[in-house]
Amino acid sequence: MYIDLCEQFSCQMCGTCCRNHWQVTMDEASYRRNEALFTASGRKNEFAQAFIALDGQGGYGEYAYIAKQAGGGCWFLDNSNMCLLHKEAGHSHLDAVCRTFPRYPMNTARGIEITLSFSCPAVLKLADRDEPLRIVRSETQPIDLVDNNYAAEIYPQQQPDMQPLRYYFELETHFIDLLQCRTMPLSERLAFLADTAKAVNGLSQDRTIARKLTALFNRNYDWLDALAVTRTPAEPEAGIGLLENFFVSLLFKKPFYIYGFEKTLRLFDHMWQHIMNADDIAKTIMKLEFQYGHDRQALLR
Repeated sequence: MYIDLCEQFSCQMCGTCCRNHWQVTMDEASYRRNEALFTASGRKNEFAQAFIALDGQGGYGEYAYIAKQAGGGCWFLDNSNMCLLHKEAGHSHLDAVCRTFPRYPMNTARGIEITLSFSCPAVLKLADRDEPLRIVRSETQPIDLVDNNYAAEIYPQQQPDMQPLRYYFELETHFIDLLQCRTMPLSERLAFLADTAKAVNGLSQDRTIARKLTALFNRNYDWLDALAVTRTPAEPEAGIGLLENFFVSLLFKKPFYIYGFEKTLRLFDHMWQHIMNADDIAKTIMKLEFQYGHDRQALLR
């Protein structure tokens, strides 16, 4: 499964992702692959400067990182925003981060699921549309992914029987339906989503929880159907497609499963407040997405 933007995305070589404050790390296999490449071409000194071993300081699967130029760009970024390492050795030679970004792959009980990072300008441009995001259900992935390079592991059946997150996929589908209900302005949709998430979190955790969730979903759908009959359709809000698609993509990243209901609702509220107070919504979305990818604990406090 994947968000339909994944089918349309192609790198525009703007260099944004190669000029940033985050480290591009790699596993030992990638480090040794580059060591062999640079040794074979007599560039051991450059290899030592470009690839810095972490000496056990990294996280799981992190063995080394790529150094940066004095101006902050990646060591291998040239003046035309081309990757010198890519030009020399090809896409398959790159580390997992560079081969995957801005894709955001997740290993789930339904299979591999993919969305995109809105910190990429090309993704932002694709998402700035009136059409809502679609979730494509296919056994064929839109890109070859690096094995075991997943941003999240989502297996709801590992949750206790009486926990709401046992039914996470049903919750996610319902939450996306609420976010994409254009009978309401987006601010109302986010409030309705928050009320529903709080209601789910407050359900008594017993053997009737599946039935209670179904009843809650049905009440919401009945209310939305009634609202569609009584409310006069409003003019589309300017830029609402981008905002809606950003929050749907964020929800598809499974924050409710990973961080729980309360933290995720604080995250959504924090992001919404920043967006509503922004002079440039697109730049603010990029900044928030960047923080979510590289400093999300600050957003979740």
